[in-house]
Amino acid sequence: MSDIKPVSIDFFGTFKFDRCDRCGECLTHCPIMNFPLDKAKEEIKNLIVGNPTQILSDCQSCFTCNFYCEKGCNLTSLILQRWSEQYKREGLRNRGKYFMTLYPNYPNFRSYTLERMTKNERAILEKWGSFKPLKGDTLTYPGCNIILTPTLVQSRLFEECDIRGRLEYCCGETLFRTGYINELKQVTKRLDKWFNILKPKNLMVLCTAGTNVFRNILPNYGLNYQFESATSYIEWLWNRLETGKIRIERKLDYKVTIQDSCYSKMFGDDYMDLPRKILKKIGCEVIELPHNRENMKCCGIGAGFSVKSAYHPFKMRKATIDNLNAVKKTRADILCVYCSGCNQQYHVAKKLYLKGFKMEIYHIVELLQLAIGEEPERMIKRTASKMFWGIMIKQIPNFWSRKRFYLPPIPEDPAEDAY
Repeated sequence: MSDIKPVSIDFFGTFKFDRCDRCGECLTHCPIMNFPLDKAKEEIKNLIVGNPTQILSDCQSCFTCNFYCEKGCNLTSLILQRWSEQYKREGLRNRGKYFMTLYPNYPNFRSYTLERMTKNERAILEKWGSFKPLKGDTLTYPGCNIILTPTLVQSRLFEECDIRGRLEYCCGETLFRTGYINELKQVTKRLDKWFNILKPKNLMVLCTAGTNVFRNILPNYGLNYQFESATSYIEWLWNRLETGKIRIERKLDYKVTIQDSCYSKMFGDDYMDLPRKILKKIGCEVIELPHNRENMKCCGIGAGFSVKSAYHPFKMRKATIDNLNAVKKTRADILCVYCSGCNQQYHVAKKLYLKGFKMEIYHIVELLQLAIGEEPERMIKRTASKMFWGIMIKQIPNFWSRKRFYLPPIPEDPAEDAY
């Protein structure tokens, strides 16, 4: 079981209207909007009474504002509530359909990429999609983004792990983070049934976002299945490094800067230290970005989360390119990510980086593979290319459409032969 405890459930609770004195302090620390104090106060007042605000347009729901409220008001929860109300009134513009993580309800950027995978990748996913009993007591959950890059964990680092997952069994992270609460509850029912088929005692999650969702979010949205432990792969890898189960064969002499996961801050400094400890353990020098740890910036996908944005491709591109500009200024050799979603977002954005972005982007698992003497099978460039062309072919034609849609009910029992 992990030594890193989940944060207080209250952190993800409702906004505390009675505690908020409209001081504006939380929004002056927002890494995206960075409001001056007077503007921050005005924005919060308008948000509380339900008036239009810049927040509802530009927020990326990274939760940083919650960390700067001394009274624990949970401003992000109010933002998500207002997005939910706005969606119920207006629906979402049609361009947002392509980014809905509700396979098989909607073809989307993930299913488009999955359909164009290599035979080897599809064989891996077929194995992961099995409903056969687990080999042990731990289910290793890949999450949607690892499903798009399955060769990333084809390493002796994970050879003892029984990885199980499908696109249908998305954890619902983006539904939570965009305020689609009713849909999140439906996804939770689907997961509950799936877990009761496989019956794992423990859960090991191959992304920080999913770890947070299973520890802190879904138990509040109808997940009845209880695990004895829910561990992040980062915690698991560090434990194995410390105990000698992973042996370093060569040190990597790289200067590395880190893109933090939006959810790493949920577990505090000890957790945020882990990717840095791993990189130093394998010989890398860590150069911090200006926005890091609890003040980190989302990789850019969050720029599409608001109802007004509806996954606006140019808005997401700008957010990501701004980050890559900051990365470039560090003069590091490598940009390291430990979220597969960030990995995909940055590799897609590199195709649109007009000035040329030559720095290599590595997932932390790939760097660890190099350190243990393995050669990573780096399929990410091919994956990013498929994602890019899917956006160009499937989403861009709907960019100017004024039509809107609402999400249909999510079936609890997807077909077992989806792959």
